[in-house]
Amino acid sequence: MKKNWKAALLAGLSLSLCLSLAGCLGGGGGGTPAKPKSDLPERKKISTSVASSFKVDDRTVNIYEYTGLTFRDQTLWTETLAVDGDRIYFFGFDNKDKTYRTKLRSVRYQDEKLSDLKVLDERALWRHRLVVSNGTVYDWHKKGDYTTTRDKSPEFWHYYDGKAMVATNLTGMSLIPIDQGKDVVYTQGDNYWIGTLDKGNLTQGKQFLSGEEIRKAPINFKKRWADKDGLYLMGYTKNDKGEECNVVRQFSLENGQLLQSFEGPPTKEGRGYAVTEHRVVMGQEGGIYWIYNKKEGKLLGKFKTEPKLTMEILTPMKNDSILIYRRINRSEAKLYRMDL
Repeated sequence: MKKNWKAALLAGLSLSLCLSLAGCLGGGGGGTPAKPKSDLPERKKISTSVASSFKVDDRTVNIYEYTGLTFRDQTLWTETLAVDGDRIYFFGFDNKDKTYRTKLRSVRYQDEKLSDLKVLDERALWRHRLVVSNGTVYDWHKKGDYTTTRDKSPEFWHYYDGKAMVATNLTGMSLIPIDQGKDVVYTQGDNYWIGTLDKGNLTQGKQFLSGEEIRKAPINFKKRWADKDGLYLMGYTKNDKGEECNVVRQFSLENGQLLQSFEGPPTKEGRGYAVTEHRVVMGQEGGIYWIYNKKEGKLLGKFKTEPKLTMEILTPMKNDSILIYRRINRSEAKLYRMDL
């Protein structure tokens, strides 16, 4: 009887020790749980100095300054940028050009270095709206050459054919390429449609979202983006307290259903929006970033950069990174990359 009692005690001690070891090794029990795998890409260590960084869910988010070009002689006077392949596209003008003729430009980036600044087109006096679809760059301005802002002729989308901007017949609409591919979201009046775009030729698809549906959750648009997860309308609206705040609304590409609403900083302090594969980011005055988990709609926090980096424009890049445009003064701007 005593022998059986001792055997049972030894068995119990052995089982307890096994459970304890399993817990310590991350297999359960009372040990420290294994760190969950991030949905974001692993980041390789690079030699470039970090301009600023902060922690999000125990993960370090680094911001790097692009070097190689200063943009002091040619101002990045732009409301939007686009990134495709190894090039960044933007609008700007030469500081000595008193006509302020806005040129479509591009610059090559490799790692954290900028080079090969090119002027792609300089015919338009003023231009805005810039998108990339299936490797082709589109912008919005009047057809042909003109020299006065009083010209009331309509504006059209143009595309760059490798030598010059070619006018299309697309006017009075927004183009929002889905993941910057050939499939695009476009507008007809207040309604949103899906089609395909190829060298300025738009093939009509189906309507998936009406202006009436958008007005149920009103928003003053500042920017639009589309990816495989939906259409994102970015701008500002009034929150439950009646305060104007920045917001990003995500709509289904299938049926136009409002999927999520990401409420951000006060409108007067807002500094840009960006949607990546896994994150929604909104900037705030003072170098503050509101970062959300896109899939869950959860605000991960408000993160302040040190030293303070006040941004102007945020542009999505591949691999869950964001291009940051920062205007230093009227004649100088800098570009940065945030790796989420």
